[in-house]
Amino acid sequence: MLKKTIKLIILIFLFLFVHCYSYSVEEETLVIFDASVSMLDDFGGAPKYITAVNETKNVLNMMPETKKIGLRTIGVTIDEAFFSLITNPSNLCKSTKLLVPIRGNSIEYIKNSLDSIFPLGTTPLTYTLDLAINYDFTNAYVLKHIILITDGAESCDGDPCKYIRELMAVRKDIKIDILAIGVNKEDFSQLRCLTDSTNGTIVNITKPDEFKRAFSNFFMPTSNIDVESGFNKIKKAPNIIYKNYHIETYN
Repeated sequence: MLKKTIKLIILIFLFLFVHCYSYSVEEETLVIFDASVSMLDDFGGAPKYITAVNETKNVLNMMPETKKIGLRTIGVTIDEAFFSLITNPSNLCKSTKLLVPIRGNSIEYIKNSLDSIFPLGTTPLTYTLDLAINYDFTNAYVLKHIILITDGAESCDGDPCKYIRELMAVRKDIKIDILAIGVNKEDFSQLRCLTDSTNGTIVNITKPDEFKRAFSNFFMPTSNIDVESGFNKIKKAPNIIYKNYHIETYN
């Protein structure tokens, strides 16, 4: 009887071990680039999307070629926007496209695709996240890391916060980091819900020269601290450090 009990305990332990560690430390990364029309707004002397494209390419240049990474955009091309406005404006709330599938040796493809972006359309954030999470990642057993670059929250009928909370109630393999470009307090609150729910980090930059350092830290974390900026404090985020540059957040 004792031997059977010991065997049962061992089996239970093994089951719990496999369940807790069923996801590898390896990860796949998907950059979601907001190319909605608001990214044409000025940001330190140039349109937001120009700064975002250039600095994203600078960070990608530091990545190993074997990094499994892909690119999805939010927004539409000029001809798609014109066609949608004439035929069915609701299609603008489905304006997202996987430009580069997640794989190794994709960095040059991503850089070339970034050069082709011209912001138009709206920000169907919930719809985009749903497609990305359910269709873009190739391996079910690794961490699915989303890095969202955006200057605003949902602009269609979706509720990204509710969507992610419900999703994370049944799975734990998703992490969302957000690089917000001068977003307002209301949008910041919605975006922060996404990072809080997935143990990710959000940084709201206010100057172009903050972009590269903030973005690169999503790929290359080095420490675990709180950072205070003015009257606010960033939530502690595992393995993330921000130093030597200004970070603006909202309570």
